[in-house]
Amino acid sequence: MRYIVLIDYTDLAARERALPAHRAHLARGREQGVVLDSGPFADGRGGMYVIEAANDAAAAQFIRDDPYTAAGLRLELRCWPKL
Repeated sequence: MRYIVLIDYTDLAARERALPAHRAHLARGREQGVVLDSGPFADGRGGMYVIEAANDAAAAQFIRDDPYTAAGLRLELRCWPKL
């Protein structure tokens, strides 16, 4: 299933500290075929990424492992079923 992860940059300092590790997490996900696309929004207040996961539990684990989660940023997981 396909999922969208919406990210609110609630703490810009925390985001900056976690950014290198977050990018590495997404790069590993790309290598594994999990992360399909990602990037910040033009207004600078957040970003998103698209992942492919077997189920809700696997998708939720991927965002729990995202360094942005540990940094206290708000990540929202939304299922986006392929039609």
